[in-house]
Amino acid sequence: MNKNHHSNNILSNLGIESLNEMQDAAQDAILNDNNVLLLSPTGSGKTLAFLLPVLELLQPEILSVQCLILVPSRELGLQIEQVWKKMGTQYKVNICYGGHSIDTEIKNLSNPPAVLIGTPGRIADHIDRDTFRTDKIQTLILDEFDKSLQLGFHEQMSFIIGRLPKVNKRVLVSATSDIEIPKYTRVVNPTVLDFIPEEEEKANLSMKMVL
Repeated sequence: MNKNHHSNNILSNLGIESLNEMQDAAQDAILNDNNVLLLSPTGSGKTLAFLLPVLELLQPEILSVQCLILVPSRELGLQIEQVWKKMGTQYKVNICYGGHSIDTEIKNLSNPPAVLIGTPGRIADHIDRDTFRTDKIQTLILDEFDKSLQLGFHEQMSFIIGRLPKVNKRVLVSATSDIEIPKYTRVVNPTVLDFIPEEEEKANLSMKMVL
């Protein structure tokens, strides 16, 4: 009962009546399984699909970063931060990305957020500087993972993931279905949720040909 009441408040904060099929499936899988690969088109509401279960997994007594969300771009990171803030949870969120003042970020991290969002380069930089503890991070989300791979963030992502000793949930989110999952993600036999319509895959191919 509590959980539903909890999500109803959040949905009304976001101006949404109910979750779509993909969001329901993602919430179940992320809460119950350790490795999830969510394939869903851009704009289908996948941010909320992983933020709702993340909220269930957070523990108020842990005053340290508990969930790390890696994103390929500042824009995507800011979008996720907005959704989290609109949800109206009591948990702090921060975002770190290249081009943002590192001093401001270090100051923000001195009172650690429960949820930390960032681009691989900047998060790797913070881990290098020890500006936040990584030993309480239990959930790792790699959003738009296909784009992070295209942009060549392998080294940074591998470095970051290697420094997260306690992660027990890994969620890869991608808008394209033919991604090869690198070993360094430590995502093994994930539960795959494929919500990419077949027409969209065909359309993508023909679009590439037109270009």
